Order: sequence, then structure tokens, then C-alpha cells
Amino acid sequence: MDACKCDRRNTHYSGAIYNHGMDMSQAALAAQSGKWNRRAEMIGEGTLRLLGGVGQFYAFVGSILRHLAGLHWLSRLAVMHVLIRQIYFTGVQSLPWLVMMILLVGATAVYSVVPFAHQINDPSLIGTLVNALLIQELAPLIIGIFLLARSGVAVVTEIGHMHVRGEDMLLQSMGISTVEYLFLPRLLAFGLCGLILTMLFAGASVWLGGLMLAWTNEMDFTQFLLEVRRGASLDGMLLLTLKGLAYPLLSCAMLLFQGARAGHNPNQIPVCTTRGVLWGLMLMVFADAGIALFGSLM
Repeated sequence: MDACKCDRRNTHYSGAIYNHGMDMSQAALAAQSGKWNRRAEMIGEGTLRLLGGVGQFYAFVGSILRHLAGLHWLSRLAVMHVLIRQIYFTGVQSLPWLVMMILLVGATAVYSVVPFAHQINDPSLIGTLVNALLIQELAPLIIGIFLLARSGVAVVTEIGHMHVRGEDMLLQSMGISTVEYLFLPRLLAFGLCGLILTMLFAGASVWLGGLMLAWTNEMDFTQFLLEVRRGASLDGMLLLTLKGLAYPLLSCAMLLFQGARAGHNPNQIPVCTTRGVLWGLMLMVFADAGIALFGSLM
């Protein structure tokens, strides 16, 4: 009898341990499942916010393009005055920095191409490398990043402070379109100055690099220009024009969009500035990848 009671107690104890282990396993599985559910919710909410932001960005750009196509802004002196001021700030005041970038980056890149071509005994690569690397890739990307860093922060901060102070509402009460007065001049100035600065950077880098080669007796200046001319093509110049115009326009559109999202809270201006610069840079990278993919398919 004592043995039977002992066996029953042992069986009951073992069952309790088993049930307790099952409860612990189920609790662990429930906790793990809850953790994955929270992660899935976070991913879903982040995806929805991203898609919503993309939709708002496209609507914002579409509004600017509609006002641009309307051409009513051409007859408004206030808009033209803002456009001239933005061109002066974005383009003219950037010329000293442009000269520095040509000396430190552009001419140095050109100067490095010729010794590389001589090492592999293929001078015909000089024109190809200069046009493919410097003119088509390096020039528009450097100018786009430069404008984003120098003028982009000012654009977001200026637009954000205008919204915080209620200047946009004041303009609307006076019958002035905020898109035409605030956004459109800055977008046009970015695109125009970006294209001109890109052309200047590419051309001046080639000439200064050729002069450095002639000065160091690496290569005759005229022969260098002839090699660059042989490597040039109409498609390459069109690609340079496209990138020189598209990169600043895309980055400026994102900067304006983020500045407009600051609302009336001044604490949001630094946040929107950081987002504008980062997303503007990402748009340039995506555009470059898209152009390269399209070119490979063609």
C-alpha cells in the first residue's frame, strides 16, 4: 500500500512538473509570438508612413509643376525678384567654392587619368575615362551634393521659419500663391544654377587638368584635348545635361517638401532639415542608379 501511494505521489509530481513545463513553453511561445507581432506592426506602420509620404511628395511636386506650366509667374514681379535673389545666392555666391572644388577634385581627377592610361599603354582610354568618369558621373554628383550641403539647409530652414511665423498664411490672405512665391523660384534657381555649375565644373576641370599635364610634361595640352574630344559623344553630353538638371531639381523638391512639413512647431525645423538633406541625397543616388539601369537596358 505504501509503495502504491508512493508511486501515485511520484506520478502526480511528475505530471505537475510536465504541466508546469508545458505552461512555461506556451508562455515562451506566446511571448515570442507577441514580439514578432509587434515587429510586424512596426514594419507595417513604417511602410504605410513611407507610402503616405511618397504620395504627399508626388502631390507636392505635381502642384509646383502645374504652377510652372501655367506661366502666370512670369508676369509677377515679386516672383521674379525672389527668383533673381535665389539665383544670386545659389549660383553666384557658389563660384569661389566651385573654383576650390575644380582645383582639389576635378583637375586632380583629370591629372590621374593620363598616368593610368600610360601604364597600360592605351592612350585612347584618356578620352573615354575623362568623359565617362569625370564629365558624366563625377561632375553632376559633386555639384548636386555641394548644392545640397550649402544651399539645401538654408532652403529648409527658411521655408520652415516662414511656416512657423505664419508668413505663408499672410501671403494667402493677400491673394499671393505660396507655391509661386516660396517654392517655384527656389526650385528654378536650384535647377538652373545646378546645370550651369555642372557645365563649368566639367569644362574647367578638363582645361585645368590639361594645363597641369602640360606643365609637368606628362602630355601635350593639345593632344590631351584631342583625346578628350575623341572620347566625347552627343549621348554623353545629353547625359551630363540630364544629370546636371535632374539632381538639383530632385534634391530641392525634397528640401521644399520637408520645409513645408515643419508646420508651426519650431522644434520640427532641425528634424525636417536633416530629413530633407538625407532624402535629397537618396533621391540623387536613386536617380543615378535608375539612369544607369536605363542606359544598360538601352
